[in-house]
Amino acid sequence: MPRKLTTIIRELSKSVRESHKLAADAYNWSVASPPSARPLVSPKRRAWLIELAFFRAFSAWEAFVEEAFILYLMGQQAPRGRAARRYGFPPSEDAAREWVNDGKVYTTWSTEQVMRRAKRLFRNGHPFHGALSANQHNLGQAKTVRNAIAHHSEDAWLKFQSLVRNELAAFPPDMTVGSFLMMTKPHTTPPISYFEHYLDQIAQTADRIIPT
Repeated sequence: MPRKLTTIIRELSKSVRESHKLAADAYNWSVASPPSARPLVSPKRRAWLIELAFFRAFSAWEAFVEEAFILYLMGQQAPRGRAARRYGFPPSEDAAREWVNDGKVYTTWSTEQVMRRAKRLFRNGHPFHGALSANQHNLGQAKTVRNAIAHHSEDAWLKFQSLVRNELAAFPPDMTVGSFLMMTKPHTTPPISYFEHYLDQIAQTADRIIPT
């Protein structure tokens, strides 16, 4: 039985909620209560848990984009919004994946690649191109953060440092990915952390891809 568009957006929403909850737990566990008590986790471990929560949410987002693309290509329609007009009609899910992968064993699902792929396989790239292009900057930043968590490489770290400097005008001493995610994003009303900001952008973009 093929999965449905409504199912995968519910699953993404659940993953995002669980990531928010893990981040909130990590913060609460790091606060001494009563003040004389010892916190359950250190600030360093709190940052690790925040990174884990973010990585989990972003991985769920990438899986969502891939599965939504395949289901739209197979002809499924969202409960609301315009139908996706396909340029081709794959006879099976396996065939759809071959079309998407251009015959390769593996393909990636970065925002830029999905936008190009959507233009090739759907009229006007709908519903992916508009939703992703409207939030390309935030999704690109979220990807940079994800890579800094997942890849212990100089390239990933330098790109993360550049992101932080663009946001904060400097790279604070002892900055980690987790500590950055816990910081309040400037000029947000009400004030929210970078962690909350990026996950909110993921959720909003998903709602535009599969309007329910």
